[in-house]
Amino acid sequence: MRFAGRESWQVSHGTNQSVNTALFLRDTLALSVDTVPELPGLDPSVPVLVPAGVDRAGATEEWLGWWADVLDHARTEQASPTPVDPDGSSLAIRPCLRAAVIALRGAASEYGRRHAGRSPGALPIGEVVRGVESRIGRYVKPFRLAITVVPVQGLVWERMTESHVIASDRFLDDPARCAPALRTVVEALA
Repeated sequence: MRFAGRESWQVSHGTNQSVNTALFLRDTLALSVDTVPELPGLDPSVPVLVPAGVDRAGATEEWLGWWADVLDHARTEQASPTPVDPDGSSLAIRPCLRAAVIALRGAASEYGRRHAGRSPGALPIGEVVRGVESRIGRYVKPFRLAITVVPVQGLVWERMTESHVIASDRFLDDPARCAPALRTVVEALA
């Protein structure tokens, strides 16, 4: 939000194509990797498919470093270059993942198109901020918060940095869980 004459707060929430592509590759290749945060499989799930020429073991070794790049990109909301760009710097140092991204680009795009209709619901952001302001007796300090929505099974709300949260659709669709979690973050930023 922006108010005339003073800085204010800003909350963005939505999906991120790089994050979704990375999770699609993880699940499609059945990579045995521990994500930080721990994220269950995609919802809906995808069949395992390892295209010819894709080194699954090599992709597994490269995935966690790539995942860190993907999360940094999602947090900063940079437009380009994306970590899933086969010609970009992130995949230039990860040849096994680069080959997988190229081989599965069409399948990942198709999955994204089929499930693009799922849009994040309205979060009670204004209500939560007003409640925090009422409780502390002043306006909250200016802050920016990015909430990256991930299409995974289960309930996920994980604060990655002071100003970046990863949340599942299912968690955000439950106001009884979402509002208190959002309030905790806003209070810390207030």
